[in-house]
Order: sequence, then structure tokens, then C-alpha cells
Amino acid sequence: MVQSSVTLPPHVVLAAAAAAAACYYMVRRRRRTPPAALVAALQAYEASGDEDVSWLGRLEEAAGCELTSAEFAAVMDAATVTHRGDFHIPPDEATGGEQAYFAGNSLGLQPKGTAAVIKAELAKWAGRGVMGHFEGLLPWATCEDALAAPLADIIGVPPELASLEVGAMNSLTVNLHLLMCAFYRPTEGRAAILIEAGAFPSDRYAVGSQIRHHGRDPAQWLIEVHPRASDGLLHTEDILSAIEANAGRLALVLLGGVNYLTGQVLDMAALSAHMHARNLAARADGRPIIPFGLDLAHAVGNVPLSLHEWQVDFAAWCSYKYLNSGAGCLAGLFVHERHASDGELYPRLAGWWGVPIAKRFAMAQQYDEAAGARGFGVSNVNPLLVASVYGSLQAFGKAGGVRSLRRKSVLLTGYLEALLHARGLLETAIKTAEGKANSKGRSGGATLRLVTPADPKQRGCQLSLRVIPAPSGCAAGKPPVTMRALEEALRERGVVGDAREPDTVRLAPTPLYNTFTDVWRAVAALEDALH
Repeated sequence: MVQSSVTLPPHVVLAAAAAAAACYYMVRRRRRTPPAALVAALQAYEASGDEDVSWLGRLEEAAGCELTSAEFAAVMDAATVTHRGDFHIPPDEATGGEQAYFAGNSLGLQPKGTAAVIKAELAKWAGRGVMGHFEGLLPWATCEDALAAPLADIIGVPPELASLEVGAMNSLTVNLHLLMCAFYRPTEGRAAILIEAGAFPSDRYAVGSQIRHHGRDPAQWLIEVHPRASDGLLHTEDILSAIEANAGRLALVLLGGVNYLTGQVLDMAALSAHMHARNLAARADGRPIIPFGLDLAHAVGNVPLSLHEWQVDFAAWCSYKYLNSGAGCLAGLFVHERHASDGELYPRLAGWWGVPIAKRFAMAQQYDEAAGARGFGVSNVNPLLVASVYGSLQAFGKAGGVRSLRRKSVLLTGYLEALLHARGLLETAIKTAEGKANSKGRSGGATLRLVTPADPKQRGCQLSLRVIPAPSGCAAGKPPVTMRALEEALRERGVVGDAREPDTVRLAPTPLYNTFTDVWRAVAALEDALH
């Protein structure tokens, strides 16, 4: 036997081993069908409507192999539908294979069909010039209208109301500003905006600037609801208590539907129901109402939504995360039909694109506002951005939409959590006889603490891991593991997540293109990196 004198770094060896195992089981997948018992168990899961990770135990038994094995991941991939082939998967430079990409909560991957839609618009511009405004699949004068129906399905708006309640325009924070300019109507003694503590910084900046724009101090008029110290999570009853305690001062409530850092999904239905009921009573009594809005940047395309049924006043979102439209691409907004024509009560900022298309080119000096979400349009929309969103929504629709994808999402995210526990990578607090908490789950130079709710109903396809460096560093005398170091170590092993200050690594198993084998690879890479 000839031995090589070249010693490969451990992470390269692991990446190659993971890729080899994945390839081996992919070949096996092509040669055989999944066990009939597993297919039946998955059908029962689909029919149940449950969001219960205990199903993984039943699937393990039906698969006939251990949950922690690469074979279980491969068999699950053989038995479930994947749309990975419809996306460009970045290469893993270490092995020459594909990355295990878990950053779709930050930037989704590019659908393979998107380029053709964009090229068609470029060709139309080259060949038809200004006539492109009125021709083709996406006539530029009205191109954004093509997005209303598919977006309506994703956010829970009836098809017949799509053109009234749904708009595609601008970027997320611009849309939040436009919506707050209308719905935030501060008066003497009633000028506060309530948000959640730990909101995405851009939301906090926007809310604070709106308060300052109206001549008030955010230190006095910005109210934050904090998570409980016991679990680090926001509780519905705490949010509702804060609303009622400050109702006399509140002019607006604006919450993130899914927290970007922890991945927690708020009970948007309960919060919306409460706000709608109290506003109905306020109208009947002649008291001021408190508009309720949502930032859905991390919710759209991730969890099922029913904005119309929930009676949300307004919402805004971006399209480049779970909707996979490309960095900085066109955003969307929702305005409930009851606000379709209340511009006098909630005056919009005006622009040419807020005029109905039938009157837009009359060039009238008198502003004629379009009803509903379109009334928030200010400027014409870039058709290349519309084409990118259109291509991404085609891929999303082909996959059956968010409600269909949610079924696989629950399993993928539950599988990730189950493997982390099985490998002993997560902190477990145990009370000693003296009542002190001991930390288990320390691997190498860090402790990992899961900060995302364990209840699948309170999370989407994201798990957030708080990285707590070991005080004494690694056993080999290396410096303690930090979130940035762990993020980089995972990328060296072909696994792409992301890190968020101050100490959190996020992994998002996105059901459109992530597989169970991706999840198995991620946990194996995480274990290797920590040790």
C-alpha cells in the first residue's frame, strides 16, 4: 500500500466523506424505491395536518434505519418531493460538489427560470424600445400587476381582492415609511408606536425617524415589548398587556411577524384578532383607533399567512429571502380592503403611479388616487425587478405554494433540531442538588444554545444557535469559538449559514431546495468544527 505524504485538513476530509456518503446514497436512491412503510407514514403525516416533530420517530421506524444515519437522510430524500433541480446551487469548493445552503432566510437561491424572464424583457427593450411599455408578457406600464395574484396566494388574500389589497413596489423599508406616513397619525398625548424589542434594526430606525419627523422624541414615544428572561421569547399575552397598558398613548402598533434573530413566529392571528376587536369597539364609541401593521420580511414564503382573514390593517415584506427574487429586489405591501378608499382619513404620499392606469396618461394636474394598495404607488416600477420576482414566483407556484412547502419545512427543521440533540451539540440545563444550573452540551470551545422555540407552530424554517465561548478556550489551547469563527468553519466544510450579532449563528433548512442530506451534512460539519 502506498501512503500519501500529503495531510489534508480535517474539515476537507469531513467534507469529502460527507459528499461521498451523500453520493453513495443518492445512487442507492436511484436504484430502489423507498420502503412502502415510509411512503405510507409520510402520506399519513401529510393527511394529518399536524405540526408535530414526533412524526420523525414514526418515520425513523418506517424507514428501517437510524435517524442519525446518512442513510435515513437519503431515504427521506427519496421519499419526499424536492424542487432543488429548479435552482442554481452554489458549488462547494472543497469537494467540487454542491453547497449545503442554509442562508435562504438572508438571500434565497436563484431559480433557473429567472434568467429567461429577465432576458425576455431586455430583448423587448432592445427590439421594441418605448413600445415595451404596452407589449409582451410584462408590459412595463402595468408590469407589477402580474405579481398581485401569486403574491395574494402567498400572503392569504382572496383572488378577487388581489388587485385591490396587494401591491408590488419599492423596497421593504421604503414601503414601511409610505405606510406609516398614512397610518401613523399622532395627536397630542397619543403619539406612541409599539414594536417588539429586538426588531430588525431597519424597522427600529424607520419607526424612530417617523416619531422624530412629527417633532417628538423616540425615547418617550417608542414603546418596546421585551422577551421574557425565562425563555428569551416574546409572549402574546405580554404584547397584548403592553398594548392595553399604553392604549391611551398609542397611535400605531407595528410588529415583525417572524423575528429575524430568533426565528420565533408571533401569533399573528391572535394579535390581529385582538386589535381588530378593540378597534371595532373604539369606532362604535367614537374613540381613536390604533392601526395594526406587520413587517413580514421573514414570514412571507416561510409560514402560511391569512392577512385578509386576520383583518390586518397593513403589512410590508421583501422578496429576496424565501421568495428568491434576488438581492434588493422589488418589495410588496398589503392594505386591507376596508382602507381601499380612506385616503382622507389616512392620507397617502402622492405620485404618478398612485393614479389608476386608466387615467395615468391623461396627465391631469388634479391627483386622482387609485383604490387600495395601488394608491401607495409613487413611481414607475423597474420591469427587470418585476421580471425577477415573476420568475421566482413561478418556481414557488410550481412547488405548490407555501402551505404545501410548510409540510416539508416542519420535518426538515425538526430533523435539524433532532440531530443537534442526538449529537449532543445543544446545551442542556440540569439543576444540581444545590439548585444551580449546570451546562451540558459543551463541544470543544463553545456551548450552543437553541434560542428558536421548540414548538414548530412558533417557528418557521430557521434554527438560531447562540454561541457561548468556553471561558478556557478549546482543549488544544486554541482561542474560544465565536459565532464568526463558527460561521467560517462551516463554510470551509461546504455548509453556508450566517451569523448575526452579537452571538448567533442561523441555519434555515428551506424546503424548496434543501434536503435531508443537507441537514445531515450540516450537523456533521458543525460537530467537526466544534471539536
